[in-house]
Amino acid sequence: MSTHSAIVVNGQLRLDIPLPLPDNSRVTVTVALVSGASQHAWTSLKERLQARPVYAAGQHFTRDELHERH
Repeated sequence: MSTHSAIVVNGQLRLDIPLPLPDNSRVTVTVALVSGASQHAWTSLKERLQARPVYAAGQHFTRDELHERH
């Protein structure tokens, strides 16, 4: 299960990012209105991620590689 944000346009949900699902996939949707401080926090987080993206596709080190052991 994952959580995604969306906006409502003409009564339909428009997701911020496309989902990696094949067409005609059946899903269950739970809708929660984001408002007030939560909306401000979400907007601030999205702006920060656009300014400083997090790249997680880099090289992953083992524990031994991270900590030099002599």
